[in-house]
Amino acid sequence: FDVGSKVYSSFQPRVSLRYLFPGKIALKASYANMRQYVQLLTNEGLGLPTDLWLPTTDRIKPQDSWQAAIGIAKTFKNDYELSIEGYYKEMTNLISYKEGASLFELTDWQDRVTQGDGTSYGAEFLIQKKRGRLSGWIGYTLSWALRQFDDLNFGEEFPFKYDRRHDLSIVATYKINDRINVAGTFVYGTGNAVTLANSIYRGTYPSSLEGLSQGGYNFSQQLEYYNDRNNFRMKSYTRADVGVNFSKQKKKYKRTFSLGAYNITNRKNPFFLYVGEDNRPNSNDDRVLKQVSLFPIIPYIGWKFDW
Repeated sequence: FDVGSKVYSSFQPRVSLRYLFPGKIALKASYANMRQYVQLLTNEGLGLPTDLWLPTTDRIKPQDSWQAAIGIAKTFKNDYELSIEGYYKEMTNLISYKEGASLFELTDWQDRVTQGDGTSYGAEFLIQKKRGRLSGWIGYTLSWALRQFDDLNFGEEFPFKYDRRHDLSIVATYKINDRINVAGTFVYGTGNAVTLANSIYRGTYPSSLEGLSQGGYNFSQQLEYYNDRNNFRMKSYTRADVGVNFSKQKKKYKRTFSLGAYNITNRKNPFFLYVGEDNRPNSNDDRVLKQVSLFPIIPYIGWKFDW
């Protein structure tokens, strides 16, 4: 990878193994050493979320990682499959905003970021029914995604913005007959991590030393103190979808008419948080944390042809 005054090269070995035991049991293992020449820079504070993909430069090193995984899978009567897998991943040369830096500055973005390390590990569970009138799967992931930068959070490890401790998905399809089937999906995920101030100091200061001596005008200033990075969690993300499909096989094509709805419970999932005024009557605090949500219940209709 040739950029500016630097030429980066890498060796990326990968191996994948599978051993079949009697009784339809499979043991799987893999190892991968990887390098990536684009970097994810994400805003971890309050306000509109902004994720940027930025290139490697002669100042910003490419990110490297290695990952190992091992798992076991078992098939029951050709209809059901159960699998469990664990993984561990280490990353280096990740980027993040320096303390106090943000997207909306006119300086070179390379001066506003710092590079550090990351760790990700967890376990995935999947049970799947492949055949029959009722088919689908249940998947669950328990995971950790952590970051460590010498210049951030006093050098202490902290959770990544997209550290999602629990991730659950349930998908099911029920075949009423050869022409009609009903499908449903449910997803749940731990909320994103964001950084909130631990304390706030409000004071009033003179506009200048001369103003202080002459009793001049004062101005108010608010100082926010942060102890830990990504020390707060948004509400969890939950969504349920449902749909029904009506199919008919013609001589030369198959026609499918679909209707349903996304987010049928009309849950207000968090998109981002911000600090606003408390407009409730008899409120003693003029600053509250507010949530912005995007998508309510969304019905859909579809007409598909396959040939």
